[in-house]
Amino acid sequence: MGGETDQGSDGDAQEKDTADPEGCAPEDDTGEAAEPAEDLAPTRLPALAVVLAFLVPPVGAVLGHTAVRRTYWRRGLSRLAIAAGWTMTALSASGLLLYLHYRDEVARVEALEAAEEQAQEEMRQAIAESPSYGLVDEDFCQALTEVAEISPPTEFVTSQEQISGTMIEGYETLAGTDTPNAQVYGDYAHYLVSFTDHEVNEHVARAEELQQAVNDDVLACLPLVDETLE
Repeated sequence: MGGETDQGSDGDAQEKDTADPEGCAPEDDTGEAAEPAEDLAPTRLPALAVVLAFLVPPVGAVLGHTAVRRTYWRRGLSRLAIAAGWTMTALSASGLLLYLHYRDEVARVEALEAAEEQAQEEMRQAIAESPSYGLVDEDFCQALTEVAEISPPTEFVTSQEQISGTMIEGYETLAGTDTPNAQVYGDYAHYLVSFTDHEVNEHVARAEELQQAVNDDVLACLPLVDETLE
């Protein structure tokens, strides 16, 4: 009798479990059992997740995942929080990267502009220190350009064949101008005429003297071709 009673009780319990599934936690979308049935009651978690998805996207997305796991109440809101949260997170990260790239570009452009302005300022200072500054005109600068075009690239004459009558006339023309280096150009013209009478050491000295004179006069000519250097 006692055994039959126990078997009957077990059967009734199994039938009750089958008939009343409310006490069992259903499976979620992953096929795993969700939280116990007492956690499936209505909650404000999905709504809170949606709000945070737009205010603090990563937090809202994580909270949406938590809401899906904990409750079936307003599961659509939980999924919305997940989608909106991760989308906003991706957009925020992209926006941050674009901003950082833009800031780097702005800094690079500003650095280049500052370097260019500094270079121009240094050039203006060098021009102002030139002995010829303010004493030459466009005609002189044109004559200096023409002489430079027919002279050796290094301004150092190494043989008689490099000397021409046009070159000598060009230096004589420069010697008749108002540049402080007029005497240098005149002496160089005479030196070219008697080139074969000089030693190598004098060739080098004459070339260095001429190069310094040309450098000073070129600096003085720059403001005439570029007004920003005045």
